[in-house]
Order: sequence, then C-alpha cells, then structure tokens
Amino acid sequence: MTDYEKEVEKYKSELFQKLFNSLGGENSSGTSVPVIVEVGMGTFPNAKYYAQALSSSTNEVKGLDIVGVDPNSSMSSYAQDNARLYGLSSSLRTVNGVAEDLPFADGSVDAIVTTLTLCSVVDQTKALSEIRRVLKPNGGKFLFWEHVLSEDNKTLALQQTLLNPVQTFSADGCHLNRRTGMNIQKVFDGKVDLNYMTLEGKWVIAPTAFGIATV
Repeated sequence: MTDYEKEVEKYKSELFQKLFNSLGGENSSGTSVPVIVEVGMGTFPNAKYYAQALSSSTNEVKGLDIVGVDPNSSMSSYAQDNARLYGLSSSLRTVNGVAEDLPFADGSVDAIVTTLTLCSVVDQTKALSEIRRVLKPNGGKFLFWEHVLSEDNKTLALQQTLLNPVQTFSADGCHLNRRTGMNIQKVFDGKVDLNYMTLEGKWVIAPTAFGIATV
C-alpha cells in the first residue's frame, strides 16, 4: 500500500487538517485533548497525518487521546511503532474490537476515523450506526476515506461487481461494490461533506468517497 499512500497523501493530509481545525475547546473531561477513535487502525499508517495536523491546527488542541480499534490484536505492536516514529507514542492506546460493537459509551468520542475500513466490515450499516452512537452529540465528527463502487463509470462498476467475490475471498472480506458514501449520508441524515474522486492507475479500488460527517 506504499504507492497508494504516496498518491493520496496530499488529499488525506488536507482532510485530517480540516478535521483538526474543527476540533478544540474543552471536552467533557475539562481538557483540550480530544478523544479520537480510529476504527480498523491496522499498523497506523495515518500516524503522520495526525502529527502534521496537530502541529498546524488553528484551534487550541493541546494534544491527542487516540484509541485504535482493530479486530487483529497482533497489529497493536506495529501501530505503536508508527506512533513512536511520529512522536505520538504517549497519545495512542489500542483495544481489540470490531466496528459493529465499539467498546465506548454513547456520546463519548470527539471524532472517529476510518480509512479503507468500511469496505471490509461485516455489516456496514450497523458499523455506521455504532460510529454515530459513540460520537458526541451536536458536533461529533466522522472522517472517512473509503474505496467504493464507481458511480460514473458503468464499465468499471460492472468490473467491480464481477470481481467482488474474488476480492472478498482473497482480501479479508474487502468489498469492491459498496456505496459507502450514500450509506454514510443516510446514517448521518445528510450532514456530510461528501466528496468523490477516481485515483489514477488503481483500477477497481480507484473510485473513492471521502469527507467528514457531523452529528
């Protein structure tokens, strides 16, 4: 995924900066350290975006409380390595869990992040409902970056649909034909800054939905 990350770095960096600029002020514990949950963190390839956005945030964000959720507990050590690389080791804690059953209380999280995660969850609607449940009311943010079914190229959409069974079998349940952007709009009642783009040279994972939803 190194080449993929290089291609999308500019766009993801801007997206994380937009999220961080919307955070700030005191949270429920009386501090200006927002709680950010990354669902499907894996090896924490997004660490650099957190570090960059934190250093240039326009708000009074004093630090981060990042909670990485992943069903594979073996990812934790790799995530911690990446956190150390970007000076975030004291900000990151990891828990074992799945998107459909997040281990957090209602309305307890300032922001949630998913990048290339919702393609693989077993029940996407339930996962999105869980994300909304744990976000703080009146301002909780959900940053997403997900490959999706093409909405403007019928040939590519057909290829994605035909190859989907092979993809789900060979890539840990990853789906090529999900309308994730539309599903996010439904769950968040349309309060979504939703964008679409098609990456160069990425074929069936080129169509991408990204943005920030607000509770």
